[in-house]
Amino acid sequence: MDIRTGLHPYTRLGPMEALEGAIILERKLEVTSNNLANVDTVGFKAQDVTFHEYLLKEQDGTKRTAKGEHGWADFSPGSLQKSDNPYDMAIDGPGFFVVQGPKGPIYTRAGNFTLNSKYQLVTKEGYPVLGDGAPITLEDTTGKGVWLSEDGHFFVDETISSKIDVVTFANPQKLKRLGGNYFKAEKGAGTPLPADSVVKQGYIEQSNVNAMMEMVNLIDLSRGYEAQQKSLQAIDQLDDKAVNTLGRIG
Repeated sequence: MDIRTGLHPYTRLGPMEALEGAIILERKLEVTSNNLANVDTVGFKAQDVTFHEYLLKEQDGTKRTAKGEHGWADFSPGSLQKSDNPYDMAIDGPGFFVVQGPKGPIYTRAGNFTLNSKYQLVTKEGYPVLGDGAPITLEDTTGKGVWLSEDGHFFVDETISSKIDVVTFANPQKLKRLGGNYFKAEKGAGTPLPADSVVKQGYIEQSNVNAMMEMVNLIDLSRGYEAQQKSLQAIDQLDDKAVNTLGRIG
């Protein structure tokens, strides 16, 4: 959980709450906009965020409050779309494909794979997809094609080959989002374990973002931000009135 402590304490509650409310709405807008930007990203998982208020210890004799940010990913499945591409894979059930990233294994639900020049199964970014802990090689020398059994075993030249790695985590919310549709296992996620899921060849999993819901969220956020602005304006007007009134006394 992140603690946002960037705001300095105010002597008056009104301006502080209005300004903090505007900052929270701005953060929610970032998340909603990112969801909408990835509505067509294969295997993308929507994100959400909530906030809680905390009382911090005294610093320099001043009691302060801070906003605790709690973000999480919606790991509900996206719809499966038939593509008939033999290198497209979709997980029907929980779990993630294991990919060899630049700094170690990373995880994704995006199965729009292809072959590189070495006949290795790779992601759109060129990261090798792992099977039995190693890059998967699918060189079809007979022209009879490559096919995948539901339990994840590849058959090439009518001979059984690698089994594609699909894993689950005890606490997937501890996975760190790396951008797009990739995740990295952080402390607390648990050890990756084999998933009891079906892998479907010739399908891709769509983003699980509900575009209509996110558009409604955008409208609500816009109205909320406008309300916070009006609150700050009203407080400024009261301050001006108080200063002008006191200035005429005597």
